[in-house]
Amino acid sequence: MTKDVLISIKGLQFEGSQDDRHEQVELIVSGSYYKKNGVHYLIYNEQLEGMPEPTRNMIRISTDRVEMSKQGGFAVSMNFIEGQKNMSSYRTPFGNMMVSVDTSAIHIKETEDSLALEILYQLDMNYEFFAECRVELLACSKEAGAMMFI
Repeated sequence: MTKDVLISIKGLQFEGSQDDRHEQVELIVSGSYYKKNGVHYLIYNEQLEGMPEPTRNMIRISTDRVEMSKQGGFAVSMNFIEGQKNMSSYRTPFGNMMVSVDTSAIHIKETEDSLALEILYQLDMNYEFFAECRVELLACSKEAGAMMFI
């Protein structure tokens, strides 16, 4: 895959069973990709509504874990490790929240021109259950992405 990529991220939150869709968020951005020592790195900026500065995002994908970090008006570092619950502090302009992710599954598929990732997890906020969640990520070279995202 090339350094310049298109990244699609879909976040789904479920209320109750997965048949009861609650909320879906989708983001498509351009970003940078590199792979070092078998670990994939995706870096991109996200302009959040009402924020003067973009939020810098980095996703680090290895065979047994996914680390997502945000820096800017919103800041968090979340670790997804299958079968583990991980807590972190999520800094927002409105105050800090404790978030925890209890990861049930991570699926990674790599091809010559793309990287696909799916994470299934339970999200708790301030020590209370919030939602069952799924994140789907697809990163591909801009040439391949032009065809995939039409």
